Amino acid sequence: MAPQPDPEADMDLLNDARFNRTFEFTPPGSPGAPSRPLTVTYADYGYRNEAHPEQERIMLFSPPLMGSRLLLMTKHALAVKHKIRIISADRPGFGGTGAVPPKDRLGLWREIIPALLTHLHIPHLHALLAHSGGTLYALDLLLHHPTLLSPDPARPTYLALGAPWILPAHTSSVPLSLLKMLPAGLISQTDRLGRLVHDHVAPAVGGSAGFLGRVGASGWLTSSSRAQGQGEATDAAAAAAAAGGEEDQGVAEEERLWKGVMRRVYEEGMAGMSDDALLLLQKGAGLEAGWGDWGDYDGLVPRLGEVLRDVGRRLRVGVFYAEKDLLIGDGGTASKGARWFDACWEGAVGDVIEYGSRTVQGADHDGVWGLRWAAVQEVFERVGEGDRA
Repeated sequence: MAPQPDPEADMDLLNDARFNRTFEFTPPGSPGAPSRPLTVTYADYGYRNEAHPEQERIMLFSPPLMGSRLLLMTKHALAVKHKIRIISADRPGFGGTGAVPPKDRLGLWREIIPALLTHLHIPHLHALLAHSGGTLYALDLLLHHPTLLSPDPARPTYLALGAPWILPAHTSSVPLSLLKMLPAGLISQTDRLGRLVHDHVAPAVGGSAGFLGRVGASGWLTSSSRAQGQGEATDAAAAAAAAGGEEDQGVAEEERLWKGVMRRVYEEGMAGMSDDALLLLQKGAGLEAGWGDWGDYDGLVPRLGEVLRDVGRRLRVGVFYAEKDLLIGDGGTASKGARWFDACWEGAVGDVIEYGSRTVQGADHDGVWGLRWAAVQEVFERVGEGDRA
């Protein structure tokens, strides 16, 4: 029989110190950096072995537009199982991390993360897991700090990208193509719209809100009203758990806990969602030339291959496209957006980069890393003790 829900236990988990840590980042004095120390809130959870830290497999989570440190906390037990330690920080404007303008977000983030890892005495990353808009943050970090990757050629760092964010120009997504046409001033209200839907519209109309959509893990309004966009099968989670099975119980627990996670994200603050929306859509001052100093993925990937070769690192990349994706187009690997993204990597695959992609059947954009669809289990198995290639 499945364990009964325990609201107090869920609240205790959300309040656990592992998910509520603080780091004071001292800016390096580079252009766009704050003039004084910036508070960064982060989570550090999963497997820990302080006596033998070399046994920990370090994974950095790069969250989507909803850039909260809490979005992967439902994978804590899975991480412990595979001896994975997860580091996830609130991006500027989320939780307790100070705000930063859109044009400065990538540049500052690529300095914050190495400083945080140094603070935690972590020299290398065994894996990076990104979701949607977190893709560009993860890739920008690796481009500018390739030595964060594992120096072990037999077990190179694994970069797992779930439902990667792709500009509307490369996809068949009509909603985002229309969104891209909106003025920057309107897009800058994204966090207010999200809060309006979450706090007032969705509770008022209840189950009938499915057609309207709700703000899911990706931060965009989606057609899913389920936990992490888990899909139509979510209602069967409790029944499946009752039938037995560790995996089924994990799905039920994740989907129950998710409501509390999202409630906490909104309570702590999410003003950064508007700044990230402008960044993702390349709208506003300072973003005319695209992301960072590379523009778009087709400009970044060739450079990434060069810097990896220069520092003697290898990288394995696995991309997991959702079967149903309102933001980059339905169809998984067959969609227009996925074909364009895959093509960006074709010329770089070789001595330093391995690349593969697949469709996560049944998943939507928000739910691609949901336990229900098993893609995240596949990633953790590869990163953990099961990957000895």
